[in-house]
Amino acid sequence: MKRRRTNSAFISEIVAATRRCGDAFAGHALRFIAVLAFAAAITADCAKRTAPVPRPSFSAVRPSPIPTPERSALNGTVISRNSGQHRVVAVMIDNYPTSARPQSGLTDADIVYEVEAEGGITRYMALFLEKTPRRIGPVRSARTYFVDLARPYDPLFAHAGENNDVWEPLKELRASGFADMDEIVGTPEAFWRDPSREMPHNLYTSVARLRSTARKYGWHDRPFGHRHFVFSSKSNSRRTAPDVILTFWNGYTVAFRANAGAYKRIINGQVQHDLENPTPYRVADIIAVWIPAKVLDDLGDLSMPVYGEFPAVLVSGGAATAARWVALGPNELPRLTDAKGASLALSPGQIYVEVLPQGGTLRNGKNIWSH
Repeated sequence: MKRRRTNSAFISEIVAATRRCGDAFAGHALRFIAVLAFAAAITADCAKRTAPVPRPSFSAVRPSPIPTPERSALNGTVISRNSGQHRVVAVMIDNYPTSARPQSGLTDADIVYEVEAEGGITRYMALFLEKTPRRIGPVRSARTYFVDLARPYDPLFAHAGENNDVWEPLKELRASGFADMDEIVGTPEAFWRDPSREMPHNLYTSVARLRSTARKYGWHDRPFGHRHFVFSSKSNSRRTAPDVILTFWNGYTVAFRANAGAYKRIINGQVQHDLENPTPYRVADIIAVWIPAKVLDDLGDLSMPVYGEFPAVLVSGGAATAARWVALGPNELPRLTDAKGASLALSPGQIYVEVLPQGGTLRNGKNIWSH
């Protein structure tokens, strides 16, 4: 069996041969040996360089999910994470023509109810959840139907007194835990008067003061864990509604005029804004509801059962749509549906619920609704 010669053995043989052949050949041989040694070194280096290099391994990195924005349970607007973790605040606000306007705080309300108080004068109930205006008012008295409208929201209910027929029901509600914050009887420290304005149209409060006072009386803050209306950026109808005019009775009309994606609110020709802020109100949705009322006495006090199902019109996203207002009781938030009972979608933003008297009208161009 033949044995393989290594490079070193081969070189040794060549050296021996040079010694036999003499010095003349020796010089050439040594140069040849140097070339062979250099070639061997190059071959070894190339072998090292061409050795397989392990491939780096890459693990799949999943992109972080984009957080879903938090939205107000009352009007669908994007809010900060913690602002919805509070109790709703409901404040009765004056609308006396010559002394109460312009009001304070309405621009920050999530929902505003407007209902007749008595004698052809309306009153507001403003609901606050996300924003906390420092001044709200003028604060005025409550009526039974305002209390009934407020109860499904389980709010801190702020007002200055009430008429006779609501005194006993409110007393019973307070005993059962309803957060009745009455300036006259109960929680005067939650309110203050502005001497620069005429009494009784100069009583004010704030969300912060109401919440801090409520804690002293054991009405603890808690998240409003309900969802009110359905919200969408799409219109409910093809019927355009650039301008809407509500007539409560002769001498009192409220107009909503399209303005940069929302509606300006106008009373008898006057654009509405807060006392402290000249920017017009930006209303996203108008809900007109016809609820029958009955006059109780010579003072014009009203009886108005607000639980039930009533005809309505929704104006939202540039469209006016016939609707039904469904308010089943004090423990359930009202809903807005079509004739088949499916929920109608509102645009995110401030909502005005306009409770019209029988015979009141909503006019949109050539279209007139009345009940």
